[in-house]
Amino acid sequence: MRTGVVLDDASAPRLTPPGALTAQELRRLGLRPRGAGLADLSHWPEEPPSPADVSPRELAQAMRQLCPASVGSEELEGYARAIVRYSREFSVDPWLLAALVYTQGHCSADIDSGYGTGLTLINVGMHERNVRNGFYHFAVRTDHGWERKQLDIGEFPFRRAALTKPDPNLYFAAALLSVFGQQCPDIDHAFHSAPHRHPVSHFVWGDRVGDTGPEDRILTARRRLLNSHAQTNRPGGNRLGDLALVSPLDGYPRIVTSGLGEPRDHGRRPHRGIDFASEYGEPVRSVAAGRVVFAGVDWERRAHIPLEPWGASIVHERHMGPRGLFVEVDHGNGVVSLYAHLATYEVKIGERVEAGQRLGEVGRTGVRDSGPHLHFGLFRNGEVLDPLDHLAPYVFPPELTKRGHAQLAKRYQGQARDAASAGSPRPDRAKRGRVSLR
Repeated sequence: MRTGVVLDDASAPRLTPPGALTAQELRRLGLRPRGAGLADLSHWPEEPPSPADVSPRELAQAMRQLCPASVGSEELEGYARAIVRYSREFSVDPWLLAALVYTQGHCSADIDSGYGTGLTLINVGMHERNVRNGFYHFAVRTDHGWERKQLDIGEFPFRRAALTKPDPNLYFAAALLSVFGQQCPDIDHAFHSAPHRHPVSHFVWGDRVGDTGPEDRILTARRRLLNSHAQTNRPGGNRLGDLALVSPLDGYPRIVTSGLGEPRDHGRRPHRGIDFASEYGEPVRSVAAGRVVFAGVDWERRAHIPLEPWGASIVHERHMGPRGLFVEVDHGNGVVSLYAHLATYEVKIGERVEAGQRLGEVGRTGVRDSGPHLHFGLFRNGEVLDPLDHLAPYVFPPELTKRGHAQLAKRYQGQARDAASAGSPRPDRAKRGRVSLR
């Protein structure tokens, strides 16, 4: 088991190398592909505040929108009761704790893997040396150095067998969030962590944070829960003529990993839309009211075959072209939106849909070499539009990501070499402005 990094409770922290992450851990942490995080974290707006009070029933209803259908209502209500109780006991955000339940354990309590255990995948080896006699021992930076502190966690035994049960797992998850909240940001400087926004990163990584990917997934899940609770996905994006658009995914703003025009199939075709970083099974929503004009499958690039939702489930993926299962909605005045790589869809051709109505779920049908994501396209009278121009409040363009910065730098170097060989002036660097988010 990977032991992670732990803060010694001595006057100065002792660094313990965490060891290399395995391929399985990298996939679980959302670090494939790498570089999808923002290069400048100041672009992120403040995370939405939690409601002043939340009942277990309300929280369970919001969690129902994220957790798999196989998780029963009674289980969810039990999770929600424990989340509300222990978040109050340790003074942490219940919505963040609920987001951990989804992103870490996918709402399943009986996980016991090489990385972690239970609903929130707590890594026992990462913390067991800090647990003694029913207390969690840790250190907080003060003007006089690292001050020893302890947190009473004696309600349950800190053992893997106990962590497979929902209540103990959520109890310790809330306690750990409390500890890391007290240690940040000093712990980040002490262990030379990768820049990140929130103490929740340490829940996944231990003391030394290596990447923003897990944090992005957790905070996005928290925003999705709050969106579901408040039903806030309402028209408010940039307008396309008379059309006001909503986000095709909950929990915005969302990171776009691939933009319009990028090469596909080794340069044989350009990308005709944008790709959203997203989770398998997320609801995909219509960006505006309209009529479904296609719901079916891209059949090996030769034909688009309309199918009833039940029929789509029996098409083998090896026969699918690049779009996989996809839906198109006509919004009037020649404007059409497209949603591709779906796992499933639940609308039929000719059906009227409203802005924000669920069309299907994120998947990876038609995808050959990347993970689940939503491909979104926007067209007017057959002309390809750049969705980034019309979804600005909901998205971060790929140019703001680390990978995007690297691609811009590579492009600039190529232009500089070409200019030097031609004896012309050096090109200006691409200007990168702040994203307007409201």
